[in-house]
Amino acid sequence: MKPGDKAKLTKQTFLHQGIFIFTGSTVEIKEIQSDKAIVIYNDKEGYPHDLEMNLTDLAPIS
Repeated sequence: MKPGDKAKLTKQTFLHQGIFIFTGSTVEIKEIQSDKAIVIYNDKEGYPHDLEMNLTDLAPIS
């Protein structure tokens, strides 16, 4: 995976700053670090949120 790619969240649904982040949601990879990625998650109203995720919590979209 590289910046600009789309990925699917495999992590169980969780709450982040008052926003539910749902398993199976599509995110866009913004930045890759050694074992983490910064991803852009769009909430149900369409507002973008930057999240730091482990690479193991992301799956490529086939």
